[in-house]
Amino acid sequence: MRNFRKTAVVLLSLGMGFGVALQAQDFAGGLGNAELERRLGVESVLFNATIKDAPDDDMIELGRLVAMGGAENGGSGMACITCHGVEGHGDGSGAFPRLDGQAGWYLYKQLNDYASGARPNRVMSGIAERLTEPEREAVSAYYAALPAGTFDTARGRIDGTLLQWGGQLAAVGSAEKGIPACVNCHGPQGTGLPPSVPYLAGQYAGYMELQLTLWQDGVRDNDAMNVMEAIARKMSEEDIRAVSEYYARVANPAEMEAIPARELDAPGAQ
Repeated sequence: MRNFRKTAVVLLSLGMGFGVALQAQDFAGGLGNAELERRLGVESVLFNATIKDAPDDDMIELGRLVAMGGAENGGSGMACITCHGVEGHGDGSGAFPRLDGQAGWYLYKQLNDYASGARPNRVMSGIAERLTEPEREAVSAYYAALPAGTFDTARGRIDGTLLQWGGQLAAVGSAEKGIPACVNCHGPQGTGLPPSVPYLAGQYAGYMELQLTLWQDGVRDNDAMNVMEAIARKMSEEDIRAVSEYYARVANPAEMEAIPARELDAPGAQ
Protein backbone atom coordinates (compact mmCIF):
# COMPACT_ATOMS: atom_id res chain seq x y z
CA MET A 1 0.00 0.00 0.00
CA ARG A 2 3.02 2.27 0.33
CA ASN A 3 2.92 5.36 -1.86
CA PHE A 4 -0.42 4.48 -3.43
CA ARG A 5 -1.47 8.02 -2.58
CA LYS A 6 1.04 9.29 -5.14
CA THR A 7 -0.30 7.16 -7.95
CA ALA A 8 -4.05 7.08 -7.33
CA VAL A 9 -6.25 9.00 -9.71
CA VAL A 10 -7.70 12.05 -7.97
CA LEU A 11 -11.40 12.45 -8.72
CA LEU A 12 -13.94 14.96 -7.46
CA SER A 13 -15.06 13.90 -4.03
CA LEU A 14 -17.80 14.52 -1.52
CA GLY A 15 -16.07 14.12 1.85
CA MET A 16 -17.40 12.09 4.68
CA GLY A 17 -16.85 13.85 8.00
CA PHE A 18 -16.64 12.63 11.53
CA GLY A 19 -18.34 14.33 14.43
CA VAL A 20 -18.25 14.55 18.18
CA ALA A 21 -18.63 11.26 20.03
CA LEU A 22 -22.19 10.72 21.26
CA GLN A 23 -22.36 7.10 22.32
CA ALA A 24 -20.28 3.96 22.33
CA GLN A 25 -21.12 0.89 20.31
CA ASP A 26 -20.82 -2.81 20.93
CA PHE A 27 -17.22 -3.95 20.50
CA ALA A 28 -18.18 -7.57 19.87
CA GLY A 29 -18.51 -9.17 16.48
CA GLY A 30 -16.81 -8.33 13.21
CA LEU A 31 -15.86 -10.34 10.15
CA GLY A 32 -13.21 -13.02 10.19
CA ASN A 33 -9.90 -12.71 8.36
CA ALA A 34 -10.97 -15.19 5.69
CA GLU A 35 -13.89 -13.03 4.55
CA LEU A 36 -11.85 -9.83 4.66
CA GLU A 37 -9.05 -11.44 2.66
CA ARG A 38 -11.58 -12.62 0.09
CA ARG A 39 -12.68 -9.03 -0.39
CA LEU A 40 -9.16 -7.76 -0.99
CA GLY A 41 -9.69 -8.27 -4.71
CA VAL A 42 -12.56 -5.75 -4.85
CA GLU A 43 -11.53 -2.68 -6.83
CA SER A 44 -12.70 -0.21 -4.20
CA VAL A 45 -10.50 -1.92 -1.62
CA LEU A 46 -7.56 -1.84 -4.01
CA PHE A 47 -8.22 1.89 -4.44
CA ASN A 48 -8.77 1.22 -8.16
CA ALA A 49 -5.33 2.60 -8.87
CA THR A 50 -1.79 1.43 -9.60
CA ILE A 51 -0.06 0.96 -6.28
CA LYS A 52 3.30 -0.44 -5.25
CA ASP A 53 1.97 -3.01 -2.80
CA ALA A 54 -1.60 -4.30 -2.85
CA PRO A 55 -3.38 -4.68 0.50
CA ASP A 56 -2.72 -8.04 2.11
CA ASP A 57 -3.81 -9.88 5.23
CA ASP A 58 -1.07 -8.25 7.33
CA MET A 59 -2.35 -4.79 6.38
CA ILE A 60 -5.95 -5.80 7.11
CA GLU A 61 -4.88 -7.14 10.51
CA LEU A 62 -3.08 -3.88 11.30
CA GLY A 63 -6.17 -1.97 10.20
CA ARG A 64 -8.36 -4.07 12.46
CA LEU A 65 -5.95 -3.43 15.34
CA VAL A 66 -6.11 0.33 14.78
CA ALA A 67 -9.92 0.22 14.58
CA MET A 68 -10.05 -1.63 17.90
CA GLY A 69 -7.87 0.97 19.63
CA GLY A 70 -4.41 -0.52 19.14
CA ALA A 71 -2.68 2.36 17.35
CA GLU A 72 0.98 2.82 18.24
CA ASN A 73 0.48 6.33 19.65
CA GLY A 74 -3.14 6.06 20.69
CA GLY A 75 -4.82 3.36 22.70
CA SER A 76 -8.44 2.65 23.55
CA GLY A 77 -9.27 6.36 23.43
CA MET A 78 -8.64 6.25 19.67
CA ALA A 79 -10.72 3.14 18.93
CA CYS A 80 -12.63 3.78 15.69
CA ILE A 81 -15.29 1.28 16.71
CA THR A 82 -16.37 3.50 19.60
CA CYS A 83 -18.12 5.82 17.16
CA HIS A 84 -18.16 3.96 13.84
CA GLY A 85 -18.89 0.46 15.12
CA VAL A 86 -17.19 -2.89 14.56
CA GLU A 87 -18.71 -3.21 11.10
CA GLY A 88 -18.38 0.48 10.23
CA HIS A 89 -22.11 1.21 10.37
CA GLY A 90 -21.86 4.46 12.33
CA ASP A 91 -24.88 5.36 14.44
CA GLY A 92 -27.19 7.36 12.19
CA SER A 93 -27.10 10.49 14.33
CA GLY A 94 -25.46 12.59 11.63
CA ALA A 95 -22.20 12.70 13.55
CA PHE A 96 -20.83 9.28 12.64
CA PRO A 97 -21.05 8.21 8.99
CA ARG A 98 -20.99 4.71 7.58
CA LEU A 99 -17.46 3.62 6.66
CA ASP A 100 -18.27 0.05 5.63
CA GLY A 101 -17.25 -0.59 2.04
CA GLN A 102 -16.30 3.04 1.44
CA ALA A 103 -13.56 3.69 -1.12
CA GLY A 104 -10.21 3.02 0.57
CA TRP A 105 -8.21 5.81 -1.04
CA TYR A 106 -10.95 8.26 -0.16
CA LEU A 107 -10.88 7.25 3.51
CA TYR A 108 -7.10 7.54 3.53
CA LYS A 109 -7.26 11.03 2.03
CA GLN A 110 -9.70 12.17 4.70
CA LEU A 111 -7.37 10.97 7.45
CA ASN A 112 -4.50 12.87 5.82
CA ASP A 113 -6.66 15.98 5.56
CA TYR A 114 -7.61 15.72 9.23
CA ALA A 115 -3.95 15.33 10.18
CA SER A 116 -2.75 18.24 8.04
CA GLY A 117 -5.52 20.58 9.12
CA ALA A 118 -7.04 20.74 5.62
CA ARG A 119 -10.19 19.32 7.16
CA PRO A 120 -10.37 20.55 10.76
CA ASN A 121 -12.39 18.54 13.25
CA ARG A 122 -11.95 18.71 17.01
CA VAL A 123 -12.17 14.93 17.40
CA MET A 124 -10.74 13.46 14.20
CA SER A 125 -7.85 15.92 13.78
CA GLY A 126 -6.15 14.78 16.97
CA ILE A 127 -6.72 11.11 16.19
CA ALA A 128 -5.40 11.34 12.62
CA GLU A 129 -2.31 13.29 13.74
CA ARG A 130 -1.30 10.46 16.07
CA LEU A 131 -1.78 7.71 13.51
CA THR A 132 1.35 6.67 11.64
CA GLU A 133 1.32 6.61 7.84
CA PRO A 134 1.04 2.79 7.69
CA GLU A 135 -1.78 2.90 10.25
CA ARG A 136 -3.78 5.39 8.17
CA GLU A 137 -3.36 3.20 5.11
CA ALA A 138 -4.21 0.02 6.99
CA VAL A 139 -7.34 1.23 8.76
CA SER A 140 -8.61 2.71 5.47
CA ALA A 141 -8.10 -0.64 3.74
CA TYR A 142 -9.78 -2.43 6.64
CA TYR A 143 -12.99 -0.39 6.45
CA ALA A 144 -12.96 -0.53 2.66
CA ALA A 145 -12.86 -4.32 2.87
CA LEU A 146 -15.98 -4.50 5.04
CA PRO A 147 -19.14 -5.35 3.09
CA ALA A 148 -21.35 -2.32 2.40
CA GLY A 149 -24.65 -4.11 2.83
CA THR A 150 -28.10 -2.60 3.10
CA PHE A 151 -29.86 -2.53 6.44
CA ASP A 152 -33.00 -1.12 7.98
CA THR A 153 -32.83 1.91 10.22
CA ALA A 154 -35.33 4.50 11.39
CA ARG A 155 -35.30 7.33 8.85
CA GLY A 156 -38.29 9.39 9.92
CA ARG A 157 -41.05 10.66 7.67
CA ILE A 158 -40.60 13.01 4.75
CA ASP A 159 -43.02 14.61 2.34
CA GLY A 160 -43.22 12.67 -0.91
CA THR A 161 -42.86 15.80 -3.02
CA LEU A 162 -39.64 16.73 -1.23
CA LEU A 163 -38.28 13.21 -1.69
CA GLN A 164 -39.13 13.37 -5.40
CA TRP A 165 -37.24 16.67 -5.65
CA GLY A 166 -34.24 15.03 -4.02
CA GLY A 167 -34.34 12.28 -6.61
CA GLN A 168 -34.48 14.86 -9.39
CA LEU A 169 -31.47 16.74 -8.02
CA ALA A 170 -29.57 13.46 -7.78
CA ALA A 171 -30.43 12.34 -11.30
CA VAL A 172 -30.46 15.54 -13.39
CA GLY A 173 -29.69 18.44 -11.05
CA SER A 174 -31.32 21.83 -11.49
CA ALA A 175 -30.56 23.93 -14.58
CA GLU A 176 -32.39 26.88 -13.04
CA LYS A 177 -30.14 26.91 -9.97
CA GLY A 178 -27.01 25.72 -11.75
CA ILE A 179 -26.81 22.54 -9.65
CA PRO A 180 -25.26 19.59 -11.53
CA ALA A 181 -26.59 16.06 -11.12
CA CYS A 182 -25.02 14.15 -8.24
CA VAL A 183 -24.69 11.06 -10.44
CA ASN A 184 -22.14 12.89 -12.60
CA CYS A 185 -19.51 12.31 -9.92
CA HIS A 186 -21.04 9.85 -7.46
CA GLY A 187 -22.10 7.29 -10.03
CA PRO A 188 -25.39 5.60 -10.90
CA GLN A 189 -27.70 5.53 -7.87
CA GLY A 190 -24.98 7.09 -5.73
CA THR A 191 -22.82 3.98 -5.45
CA GLY A 192 -19.59 6.00 -5.70
CA LEU A 193 -16.68 6.00 -8.11
CA PRO A 194 -13.51 4.71 -6.42
CA PRO A 195 -10.85 5.61 -5.65
CA SER A 196 -11.82 9.07 -4.48
CA VAL A 197 -15.56 9.57 -4.89
CA PRO A 198 -17.51 8.03 -2.00
CA TYR A 199 -20.86 6.31 -2.15
CA LEU A 200 -23.93 8.23 -0.98
CA ALA A 201 -26.48 5.43 -1.30
CA GLY A 202 -27.49 4.32 2.17
CA GLN A 203 -25.41 6.95 3.95
CA TYR A 204 -27.20 8.72 6.81
CA ALA A 205 -29.27 11.74 5.81
CA GLY A 206 -28.29 13.76 8.88
CA TYR A 207 -24.62 13.25 8.10
CA MET A 208 -24.98 14.32 4.46
CA GLU A 209 -27.00 17.36 5.46
CA LEU A 210 -24.28 18.34 7.92
CA GLN A 211 -21.48 18.03 5.38
CA LEU A 212 -23.32 20.02 2.70
CA THR A 213 -23.98 22.73 5.27
CA LEU A 214 -20.31 22.78 6.29
CA TRP A 215 -19.32 23.26 2.64
CA GLN A 216 -21.96 25.92 2.23
CA ASP A 217 -20.58 27.81 5.22
CA GLY A 218 -16.98 27.43 4.09
CA VAL A 219 -16.03 25.27 7.07
CA ARG A 220 -15.14 22.30 4.88
CA ASP A 221 -12.55 23.08 2.25
CA ASN A 222 -10.89 19.83 1.24
CA ASP A 223 -12.71 18.95 -1.96
CA ALA A 224 -11.04 18.97 -5.36
CA MET A 225 -11.16 22.40 -7.02
CA ASN A 226 -13.79 23.54 -4.49
CA VAL A 227 -16.49 21.80 -6.50
CA MET A 228 -18.62 20.73 -3.54
CA GLU A 229 -18.41 24.15 -1.92
CA ALA A 230 -19.59 25.80 -5.15
CA ILE A 231 -22.48 23.34 -5.49
CA ALA A 232 -23.55 23.56 -1.84
CA ARG A 233 -23.72 27.36 -1.96
CA LYS A 234 -26.31 27.11 -4.73
CA MET A 235 -28.52 24.85 -2.66
CA SER A 236 -31.30 25.92 -0.35
CA GLU A 237 -31.92 24.27 3.02
CA GLU A 238 -34.78 22.40 1.35
CA ASP A 239 -32.53 21.21 -1.50
CA ILE A 240 -29.98 19.87 0.98
CA ARG A 241 -32.56 18.00 3.00
CA ALA A 242 -34.27 16.61 -0.09
CA VAL A 243 -31.19 15.10 -1.72
CA SER A 244 -29.84 13.82 1.61
CA GLU A 245 -33.10 12.09 2.50
CA TYR A 246 -33.31 10.66 -1.00
CA TYR A 247 -29.87 9.06 -0.91
CA ALA A 248 -30.42 7.77 2.61
CA ARG A 249 -33.26 5.68 1.19
CA VAL A 250 -31.38 4.35 -1.84
CA ALA A 251 -29.98 0.81 -1.56
CA ASN A 252 -26.45 0.08 -2.68
CA PRO A 253 -27.03 -2.20 -5.70
CA ALA A 254 -23.29 -2.87 -6.10
CA GLU A 255 -23.42 -4.99 -2.95
CA MET A 256 -27.07 -6.02 -2.82
CA GLU A 257 -26.72 -9.52 -4.30
CA ALA A 258 -23.67 -10.55 -2.31
CA ILE A 259 -24.62 -9.04 1.03
CA PRO A 260 -28.14 -9.71 2.41
CA ALA A 261 -30.09 -6.94 4.09
CA ARG A 262 -29.58 -6.72 7.81
CA GLU A 263 -31.27 -4.91 10.65
CA LEU A 264 -29.43 -2.29 12.69
CA ASP A 265 -30.74 -0.58 15.79
CA ALA A 266 -29.63 3.04 15.39
CA PRO A 267 -30.97 5.04 18.35
CA GLY A 268 -29.44 8.23 16.97
CA ALA A 269 -31.69 7.98 13.92
CA GLN A 270 -34.91 7.54 15.84
